Amino acid sequence: MFWEAYRKVEKGTKVTLDEFKSNSELKSEVKEGIIELYNEVLGEARKLINKSDDEELFLELFKNNIIDSYLLQELIDIANIIKNLSKVDEEVLYSLLVRIMEDLEELFYSVKKFLN
Repeated sequence: MFWEAYRKVEKGTKVTLDEFKSNSELKSEVKEGIIELYNEVLGEARKLINKSDDEELFLELFKNNIIDSYLLQELIDIANIIKNLSKVDEEVLYSLLVRIMEDLEELFYSVKKFLN
């Protein structure tokens, strides 16, 4: 599931900004992928720390040395973007795709290391 969602988001990085802005089907798939990716990673993180609030979860992951302070701040930023995803400007969203993918992938591997 993680990699399927990751690939949906990745599709947005393989086109130009103009193509991204003009293709509503692609934008919809990318947004869906972002939400799926986020939920998948948080589901894995909650196997380690059972907190329903995302920011509390991130803070506990930090306190338990599962993530560093930089990733903590990045994840809080991503959570805020996702909460307002329908209102995020297309150009801003396009510019954040790689950052979102990289940060969620880093969280995924950080959590997996402790689950195994």
